[in-house]
Amino acid sequence: QHKRTPLTPSERESRKRMKREAKALKQVEREAQKVENKMRLDKRPEVRMAAKISRNSDAQLNNSSEDAPSVTSLSNETGLECVANRVVSLQDMSLEEFSLSSSISPSFLPTSIMQLDLSHNSLSEIPGLSQLTNLASLDIRRNQFRSLPQSLTQLPFLTNLNASRNHLRPSADLLVLLTQPPLPSLQTLDLTFNKKIFTKSLSDLLTSSLPTVAIYITVTSPPPPGAYVGDSPGERDPRLLRSQLEPFTTLQLRHRLVETFGHEPYSNYGAPPAGRAEVMALLLKEYQQKIGPERKLVRSLGTPIPSTVLESVRTELEAWSDRYDKFQERPMIRASKYMVLRSPTEAEEKMIKLGSRRAHSAIRKYQQNLSLWAAAKAAMATVDKDFADAFTGLAVTKGFVGSPHIDTTNIGPFYGLSIGDFSDGTGGVRVELDPVTVCEVNTKNRLGRIDGRFPHFVAPYDEGKTRYSLIFYLTEGEIQAKTTAVFGDIIDY
Repeated sequence: QHKRTPLTPSERESRKRMKREAKALKQVEREAQKVENKMRLDKRPEVRMAAKISRNSDAQLNNSSEDAPSVTSLSNETGLECVANRVVSLQDMSLEEFSLSSSISPSFLPTSIMQLDLSHNSLSEIPGLSQLTNLASLDIRRNQFRSLPQSLTQLPFLTNLNASRNHLRPSADLLVLLTQPPLPSLQTLDLTFNKKIFTKSLSDLLTSSLPTVAIYITVTSPPPPGAYVGDSPGERDPRLLRSQLEPFTTLQLRHRLVETFGHEPYSNYGAPPAGRAEVMALLLKEYQQKIGPERKLVRSLGTPIPSTVLESVRTELEAWSDRYDKFQERPMIRASKYMVLRSPTEAEEKMIKLGSRRAHSAIRKYQQNLSLWAAAKAAMATVDKDFADAFTGLAVTKGFVGSPHIDTTNIGPFYGLSIGDFSDGTGGVRVELDPVTVCEVNTKNRLGRIDGRFPHFVAPYDEGKTRYSLIFYLTEGEIQAKTTAVFGDIIDY
């Protein structure tokens, strides 16, 4: 009989290696078949994940050489083997919770995952993240994270972290996590479009603490060059279209480009959108080419106040002005005097909830101006008795000029009344009626109802004359839907 020649040690090792590679390849093929079967028979959300994983696995197999499969074996405690360099995507899966056991196929070893995409979900934490010890890229864009996962410190090979568009805050925990000590392999950190992370000082701090990391933050304070004209509404020329558009957020300006001028909306899945300066420049160019330098101006008349009631209000306003030599509670608005009175009910509620000095101050101020409040309420009752009983705030001004702005804390429309020796038909309230139309509401000796949640400002008048104004508004109660900017007949000249 022919005797088998004994294998040399090197030949035995080579045969073992070939068996391991063949076994690993068969496991990959079995995984692909399982995914294919699920894609045909299962309609659950995780099937979409399996499809993406399958495509990635196919690409890895197609890129392997003809001589031998490009398979890297990683062993865990149970002796199982699996393919490394795996990309797992759970993008846009409507996930509110995450777990390794239910969100990722159990046939994948955690150590095999190098890229994990959890973007466009509703996650606020990632249990088990620390088990992905070979993870190099983590994408958690567009989720609900208020803080970064502490387990990031246990990912020694993490090079790219995208946490854009979450609810992250510049807390001490965030700074300690990122800088003390720094994540060892981090190269790119994206914190853009987190509303609370917006200051240049924070950007500079992270940049100096992490000199080898490319850091991206949407800096809005101070605003980048070209983002705004003027530091406040009071510094802006109300005659200019740009000043009238400044109260809008950047997102609202983008919507106007799309809805009014037919621009293509940007994709949530593509490149980041243009910044405010570029969006504003595009919008002004569209207006200039299609509308002109000025928008159409129409008018509306407020409801007249009886002369006897009006005289009582005038007397109280003049006494108020004499009491306060200098009183400007809203310096961002251009006015010689500006005071806010809170209703006693609102002030008392805040004092009970917060026990704040500001609430005590509001009550004292209300008591000092009780007769002014009573005269203003009486005037309001002649036009809208229900609103006279409901309004929670009263802004008292003298010399209010221009200042395009939006009332962000109002829950519904306000009423405005102006008194003084300025000419009738001037000094009304101008408000955007629609993207191409502005309406001026005549409020001299009249109460006009306007929704201040649309951009508005005081129309021009002779600033050498006296102009007082009272603004009656609501900040407490059920929010009222925005419908129209002006409540009253529109006069189209």
